[in-house]
Amino acid sequence: MKLAPLGALLALALSPGCDRVLMPAGHPVYAAWEEGLTLGFEDPSLEPALRAQKRQQVRVKDSRPAGAGLAVTKTFTTLTGQSETVVIQKDGGVALQTERSGGITLLPEGFPDRVARWDAHGSFNWVVGRAAVDLPGAHPAGADLPVGVWVESITLDTGARTRTLYLPDIGEAETLTWIQGRWVVTNLLVTRGFTDMPVKKQSGSSS
Repeated sequence: MKLAPLGALLALALSPGCDRVLMPAGHPVYAAWEEGLTLGFEDPSLEPALRAQKRQQVRVKDSRPAGAGLAVTKTFTTLTGQSETVVIQKDGGVALQTERSGGITLLPEGFPDRVARWDAHGSFNWVVGRAAVDLPGAHPAGADLPVGVWVESITLDTGARTRTLYLPDIGEAETLTWIQGRWVVTNLLVTRGFTDMPVKKQSGSSS
């Protein structure tokens, strides 16, 4: 991927501008929501033995209506333990639920077409562009390549930079970190499957 100068990117960023839940057809959701969906991630920047040791599995445990959106519970499993989070998905937005606040914005409502720049928990974020994706685990065999959205983030206190590729119905599929003058892949989707039967989208269904 051709990279634009940081100054140009900053200028762009700062310029004006039921039992089983069914998602409505024709409305991309850039996050995992289907119950049973299980995703495997690795950090390719690590040496092979450590890469396998640090591998993470993310599974959608539960997905249920929450007002005008969905409350999605995910489990994160590594060799050293397991944790659980709940996010609210609404109108393209994804907010992590916490005990101390009403939620931390991961993606804003209106993402990616109506809202393409936002501040969230100490970082500034903006949509860089779209790209067809051919990654392990990104799509079923024989299916058309999915089109994802690249988002760049800058941590305001340290200036650390990342680029994350979000895919419809999956969410994060690849993350690049700016290290010593180049982009390095630090998180990559390597497997995709279901531990329950997948839910098919149905036209006209309400989330």
